[in-house]
Amino acid sequence: MSLGENLQFLRKQQNMTQEQLAEVLNVSRQSVSKWESDGSFPETDKIIQICDMFHCSMDTLLRGSMEEVSVEDTARYDSHMNHFSIIMAIGIGLLIFGIAAQGLVAGIGVQEGIADMMVLIFAAVAIFLIVTGGIEHSIFCEKYPRMKQFYSESEIERFHHKFPFLVGGGVTFIIIAVVINTGLEEVALPAGFTEDLYDGIFMAMVAVAVGTLVYAGIQNSKYDIKAYNRENKREKSATSKKIGKWCAVIMLSATILFIISIGVEIAGVNIKMDSWWKVINWRHSIMAWSWVVFPIGGILCGIVSIILSKEDDTES
Repeated sequence: MSLGENLQFLRKQQNMTQEQLAEVLNVSRQSVSKWESDGSFPETDKIIQICDMFHCSMDTLLRGSMEEVSVEDTARYDSHMNHFSIIMAIGIGLLIFGIAAQGLVAGIGVQEGIADMMVLIFAAVAIFLIVTGGIEHSIFCEKYPRMKQFYSESEIERFHHKFPFLVGGGVTFIIIAVVINTGLEEVALPAGFTEDLYDGIFMAMVAVAVGTLVYAGIQNSKYDIKAYNRENKREKSATSKKIGKWCAVIMLSATILFIISIGVEIAGVNIKMDSWWKVINWRHSIMAWSWVVFPIGGILCGIVSIILSKEDDTES
């Protein structure tokens, strides 16, 4: 493809008219028209400006095929987002499952030290997956800050039919876990088993449910290309930096609280919830509920993002 064909493809991909592109580049519409028909060649500074605007390399713009590159980029985006959603779902699921493993192992009478070790092993693997997945996603967003809307209406609609079942299934599974755990409290334990087993079963079900909700959320965002482009564009703004810092502080605080809860549990300090929880006769340790800090952290990040984004829109 020639420069003119590539420029025309890029302009149409962003739904821009020749007048709009000319205004951004501070040239006349006739100049853009001549460039696209290969009647004339833009100056070097304009070529650099075009490359910056459309996030492409000069070599591809002048001698390559932007259409072929675009197809490759969209395939990479879909593959990356699928991988990212699975990694984050597994990572957060394992983080919670570590508590489940501790309860399950302790519940069948295994030595307490081994049970506590299970938490640390699962937490280490989970944090590794979450951190590496987050870094990979940041690198991808920097390399591909803009995407065209390449998903068809039928693909989006198909997922939107699936999405409520994923979210509803995750929430329902948590409710079922609560009901089962409450019922198990009334069941006599076999000899050698402890009530930690009930906590382990409950947390294992919660881990599956939360992992499903995380997967559903990231998959849902995958189809919102406009939001992806908007967020990457906003990365250069002061508002985006504020959002990033606040969310980093919130999630770091959540992780610290989670680690503290592990330390408290390993130290053997248990807090029994015997006040109004006594109505349903639950007896859980601090760590059994420590997983809650992560969904709460995610909700707080969402609230901060909405508030700061609205402030940014108002100021602009």
